[in-house]
Amino acid sequence: MHFLVLILVFGSLFGIINTDKVSPRPSLKSFRDDYDSVAKTCVAVGYVKDHCKKNLDRKNMVIAFNAKAKGSVQSVNQGNIVMFGEVDLNVGGGYNAVKGTFTAPKSGVYVFDWTTMTYTNKGAYTSLVLNGKRSVFNHCSNNSHSINMSCSKMAVIRMEAGDKAWIDSFSGTSSVYNTYSSFSGYML
Repeated sequence: MHFLVLILVFGSLFGIINTDKVSPRPSLKSFRDDYDSVAKTCVAVGYVKDHCKKNLDRKNMVIAFNAKAKGSVQSVNQGNIVMFGEVDLNVGGGYNAVKGTFTAPKSGVYVFDWTTMTYTNKGAYTSLVLNGKRSVFNHCSNNSHSINMSCSKMAVIRMEAGDKAWIDSFSGTSSVYNTYSSFSGYML
């Protein structure tokens, strides 16, 4: 039964059943619209439900965020989250600027990058934390010179939907010069 419905849907889409072989909208956009309609019909009638549903979800799978720290200098004690409250991009809605955490909307492989600039003669000891467990570390310190130092780190990790990631201070007090510090991530 489902197979017959699918043949009818695809047949009408590609003009097999339609005797008028001229498309009223012969453009790539209309083809995509027609295909999207067929895929939705496929899901609605339950034919190859998982395969069609995965293909429908793919066009909405873009997940990416970029946030900057705001203010001047942030002193973050060991075990506390470094706050990146100025959000430039949050596609997929996974980043929470109030909490400073990213929650994976979908399971997959994610790339995270964070940059911390220390304040003059201070250090920043930061780590990427996944579900409460530190996984990647970055130590940025230039205590012997009166300059600000910028340090970056990138991590590629597997996350399940609902997993949380954030940046915290793993040692002492991290001094983060907010104007030049950021946290970003995206799903591969």
